Formats: sequence, structure tokens, C-alpha cells
Amino acid sequence: MIRHLSWILVTLMGSAVIWAPLPFGSVTPWATAILQVTAFTLLGLALFRARSLEFFQPVLAPVAALAGITLLGLLQSASLPAAVVEVVSPAHAEIYRQASDLSTEAGGQPVPSRLTHSADVSRRTALTWAAWAALLAAAIVAGRHVVHRRWLGVSVLVAAGFQVLYGMERWLGAVSTIWEIPVPGAPDRLRGTFVNPDHFAFFLELALGVCFAWLWWAIRHWKRTESLEMRLLLVVPPVVLWIAGFVALAFSGSRGALLAALAGVAVQSLLLSPSLRRPRTLILGGGLLAGGLAGVAALGARYGFGRLLETSAYELTWGTRLQALGRSLELWRSYLWTGVGLGTFRDAFPAVQPPELAGTWSHAHSDLLELGVTTGVVGVCLAAVGLIFLLRRLGRVFCDALRSEDRAAALAAFGVLASALVHEALDFGLTMPANAFVLTVICGAACGARLAPPSAAEERRRFR
Repeated sequence: MIRHLSWILVTLMGSAVIWAPLPFGSVTPWATAILQVTAFTLLGLALFRARSLEFFQPVLAPVAALAGITLLGLLQSASLPAAVVEVVSPAHAEIYRQASDLSTEAGGQPVPSRLTHSADVSRRTALTWAAWAALLAAAIVAGRHVVHRRWLGVSVLVAAGFQVLYGMERWLGAVSTIWEIPVPGAPDRLRGTFVNPDHFAFFLELALGVCFAWLWWAIRHWKRTESLEMRLLLVVPPVVLWIAGFVALAFSGSRGALLAALAGVAVQSLLLSPSLRRPRTLILGGGLLAGGLAGVAALGARYGFGRLLETSAYELTWGTRLQALGRSLELWRSYLWTGVGLGTFRDAFPAVQPPELAGTWSHAHSDLLELGVTTGVVGVCLAAVGLIFLLRRLGRVFCDALRSEDRAAALAAFGVLASALVHEALDFGLTMPANAFVLTVICGAACGARLAPPSAAEERRRFR
């Protein structure tokens, strides 16, 4: 029963990975709710499968950090004494003081003080963060065994492959609908089932990180295989998939994604080449990039790199985003410690939005900055501590895991994290639940790899 339960856990998680991007990146309320329910269900299965909290120890700190941000969101949405709000966030205290005065003058009740611009939004967003905490804990149990991690990796690649194929059909036909529903934006950029091509490109970055790690593992097994046919079967699939994914990413027209993909490959190559005595991994990374660039050039550099080549400091879109980032920093300074409220950037930004920044700004076009704006110094510190402990665990897996395939899982996680950090400094791809879901699965499954005994790990480091 326990053995079958493991496969139920992995099958459900892999199916969710494939399904998550299909309904517009799961950005719709009903799709987000399905992912939340799935994450909590997976945690329940993982708890029953593990039967011991020791299984979760490697990701205890990252899970606690995500749970901490969840609790922060709930605290922000709770009614608090006005004196407490005045000390923690004077700007919020002033807003609710004015709201209470207006309500009292109209014959209503005083408005309770809170640390958020919208209690309902903060509560809903806190539930999403709680789901990611549950998913991270479940993923470490799902990634405990090599075969299970393979299925999860295949799920990521299948999901990305479908996105590319579906997107190519719509792009080549200049169709501006997804699932026969009209969506905004010109159909001249590849976007899969995502409304925003940049978010589609982020999803492809996750698959590229997995492909690179797969290729490294295949090359390590090259010498153990005598047959030329078997060698080709080992190496050719990840090479072809990586190049195809990079070409598709380029045709999304996302400049941030191109930089992020380069960062991911660079980090993975450097991890595999601790010294110049082993330059072959640098050659591996450079070769993949050269292949990807050649593929884009063969299909038309103008389409693949057109937006990147046209980038200018005086470009209207770029200048507008820089101005929005500056205003977001100004907003953060006004709500320094606990932010404007989890998920309430859209509600708070109009207070600092100048007339020239027309329209509604739902996000800061930088997830890293938006985290600071909405959760303040407290949220940023929680996220930083969680990330540090996550990287520490991945580092241990990469250095001391039992098998090269276990190390490859950590390598994939390092690559996708590097890409995500670079991309999210320039965009808001992680606000798409599908992207956050798959990133969490990759990192959690990699953390689940078993480590070699201390003596064996030390000897391996000596002769590596």
C-alpha cells in the first residue's frame, strides 16, 4: 500500500505539472483554486507516506519561510489596535484613520485598522503561499527515489513541449485566441497557453534547466556505453530538446527570458567546472548556447532577437517600466517594515502613480521588488533566509549525493533558480501559479535526493 501510495503521489504531482499551464497559466481563480487544493492533497499523501517528520527536515527552513510569509499575510489582514498599526506602519494608520472619520461622519461604524490595503486580497494571497509551502514539503517526499524524479522531470518536459507545439500552431497562423477565447496582445510572439509571452518564456526556462542537467548526466554515462547507437540515444535527445526550447524562448520575444536563460546555463556550467582544469563543462554550456543561437539564426534572427536588438534606453516601454520601478521603491519606503499588504500592489500603487503612467498596474514588473513592496523588510528577510537554506540543501545534494543522477537533480534546481532570480528582477512571471507550482516541484524533488554516508562523501570530494 505504501509503495502504491508513492506512485499515487508522483502521478498526481506530475499530472498537475502538465495541467497547470493549460488554463492560461492557472491565473484564473478557479484554476488557482485547483492548484491550491492539489498542493494540500499532495501534502496529505506525503505525510501519510513519510510517517516521520524526518523526511521533511531538509526543507524545513524553506517551508517555514513560506509559512512565515503566509502568517504575515494573515496578520496584515487581521483587525489590530490602532496604536499597534501606528507603530508598525504609520502610513496604514493614517489611511484607516481617514476611513474611520469618513465612515463616522456618514453615520457608520469606525473602520478597524489593518496592515494591508485589502484584507480579502491578502488572505487569498496568503492561502496561495501556504499552498506553495505544502507543495515544497510534498515534493521532497516525491523526489526521494530516482525513478520518481524521472517521472517528474518528464512531466516538466512534456508540459513545455505541449506549450511550444500549441503556441507554434497559433503563432504561425497569426491567431490571437487561446482555447478559442480572444486574448489581448498581438499574435506575433510565441506564447503557448499564456496570455503574456514573457510568462510562457519563464516556463520554458524551467524546462531548459532540466534539459541541461539531463545532458550532463548523459555525458557522464557516455564512457560506460560501448555502442555508438546507445551513446547517441543518451546525448542527442537532451541536446535537441534544449536547442528547441531555446529557439522557442527566443521567439517569445522576451528579453528578460533570454538573459535569464544565459544566466542559468552560466551557473550550471560554473558549478560543473570548479577550476580551469576541467573546461569541458564550460565547452558544454558554450556549445549549447551556440546551437541555440544558430537555431534562431537559421529560422530568422529578426523574429527571434528582434525585440532584443531594438532595445534602447529611450524605448517607451523600457522607460515606463523604469519609472514604475522607481515609484514602487518610493511606495516601499512609505510601508517599510510590513509592506502595503500581501498581494495588494494593485490597490496601493495608485497612491504614487504619476499621470504619465497610464492604466492599471497590477504588478511591479519585478517580483523581487514587489515582494518588498507588499511584505516589507519582514517578508524579504523571511524569503532570503528560506532561499539560503534551500541553496544550502541543494549544495549538499550536488556535492554529496549517492548517484550522479541525484546530483543532476540539484544541478537542474540550481539552473532554474538562477534563471528565475534574473528573470524575476525584470518581470513578474512567478505571479503565474503554474510557474510557481513547477518551480517548487523541481526544487523540492531535488532536495529529496539521498546523501552518501559522510565517509563516502569525503572520499568522493577528494578524488572528484
